[in-house]
Amino acid sequence: MTVATLEEGPLRGPSFFLDRTALRAVALAHRDRYGVAKPHPHVVIDGFLGTRLASELASVFPGANDAQWKRRDHVEQAARLGQLQRKAFEDVPGPLRHLLSEFSGMSFIDFLETVTGVQGLIPDPHFRGAGLHLTLRGGHLALHADFNRDRFRALTRRLTVLYYLNPDWQPAWGGDLELWNADLTRCETRISPVLDRLVVMAHGDDHWHGHPSPLDCPEGRGRAAVAAYFYTAEVSTDAPEPHSAIWAPTRP
Repeated sequence: MTVATLEEGPLRGPSFFLDRTALRAVALAHRDRYGVAKPHPHVVIDGFLGTRLASELASVFPGANDAQWKRRDHVEQAARLGQLQRKAFEDVPGPLRHLLSEFSGMSFIDFLETVTGVQGLIPDPHFRGAGLHLTLRGGHLALHADFNRDRFRALTRRLTVLYYLNPDWQPAWGGDLELWNADLTRCETRISPVLDRLVVMAHGDDHWHGHPSPLDCPEGRGRAAVAAYFYTAEVSTDAPEPHSAIWAPTRP
């Protein structure tokens, strides 16, 4: 189900910039599905940037030896590479860094707010826990619920965005994002990490998800994803009342 392409969708200009008007149309087309999705609010949007641009981004996505990845090999997650933000994404090609910037920008924030109904969203320019992820053959990510706060900014986690860059991904390789019900008795939704697929999902302490089965992709391939997290500010009872600019008195 392609809802936007490079030629007619949310991109324009000599580079690529998310088009606020086109993104709003995409958001309006999907927002009714978000709140009623099972097992928790989410939406899957295919063809988000268009095949041509998505393929170009996939072609420059860092391989296992192309960046200063931090590798995780634990019971909960194995053969998973990430944490390029530790070096300010210095090894990441410009087009992917530009995509991260666009995911933090006004047009994309407006899109998310329209899709989800959550207002006042705040991106994380540091991409703590997010950014680029690459899972290698045999790797997995156990079912989990995400961390709930940005403790550096006293913000509450509200949304997770995942964008996949895996050309010609085969079902037999596995890697589906699994969404499980609150009591962990069944998987209710499986989402294949295919090229140019965007997933937006709500945060919750019982919003279980992951790709728990080991990847069976060929050697040299991996499950590439771009992740971004979004927050809202907490209401403070002692916050000052809002006001407009206070102008100094005119001097005689």
